[in-house]
Amino acid sequence: MRKNLMAVPHYGSLFTLLILTLFPFYMLIVSSLKYTEQSIHNFWGISFPLRLDNYSTAFRQIWPFIGNTLLISSAIVVGVVLISSLAAYSFVRFNYPGKQILFVLILSLMMIPGYLILIPQFLLVQKLGMLNTYQGQIFPPMAFGAAMATFLMKTFFEGIPKSLIEAADMEGAGEGQIFFKIVIPLSLPIISTVAIINFLAGWNNYIWPLVATNGDAVKPVILALSTITGNMDQGMGVQLAGYIISSLPLLLLFMVATKPFIAGVTSGAVKG
Repeated sequence: MRKNLMAVPHYGSLFTLLILTLFPFYMLIVSSLKYTEQSIHNFWGISFPLRLDNYSTAFRQIWPFIGNTLLISSAIVVGVVLISSLAAYSFVRFNYPGKQILFVLILSLMMIPGYLILIPQFLLVQKLGMLNTYQGQIFPPMAFGAAMATFLMKTFFEGIPKSLIEAADMEGAGEGQIFFKIVIPLSLPIISTVAIINFLAGWNNYIWPLVATNGDAVKPVILALSTITGNMDQGMGVQLAGYIISSLPLLLLFMVATKPFIAGVTSGAVKG
């Protein structure tokens, strides 16, 4: 009985944190289904009729930019996974002069704030003629994300039993076969983790696209959200509906990939 009473403050604190976390999402959804007049008369609660036309209006304005963001984020994921997996494999598999120094230099990139390299990065992309292009929004975040991904994958690869690789060597398998047929299939949890982290980073990247793009041709959805407009009756409901629509791909990603993401994180922690 005393143990149950002692647990009350803990559960109360958790419940309070849950309410504080979910309440903004509740207000976002409720407000996106209202016109301005409904928000004035009933700000906190659900008001009928539900204004679903806010969503159709918002979707018509942002769907091209959602396509841009999907392309950019997916390309970042593919590039980071490919580069970091190959780099991590080389660190684990081969011995060559300066390997440890090179790995330390890669780790040091994780300690550099993104804002510190913003101007040099902009000047480099400008000289390469990649401003206001997809490439200009893909390669810099890809390079930035590869450092952390290399560290995570190296830690995971070190936990793969060496006997498997040695057996493949004895059977005459080449490095490409070992990498793609043994290492990669066994590393799907950490690859999923790296993919999710970098997809989220690419989707939510605001500062760099703001600097590197202008116009609507390659604009990501995160910049387009501020330009959503509706009629006077709709007010802010249209923009809030746009926020929800733009977050649906991330919600779908979490629903599909939560289990492999957790498996990758925990496996890397245990094997490290």
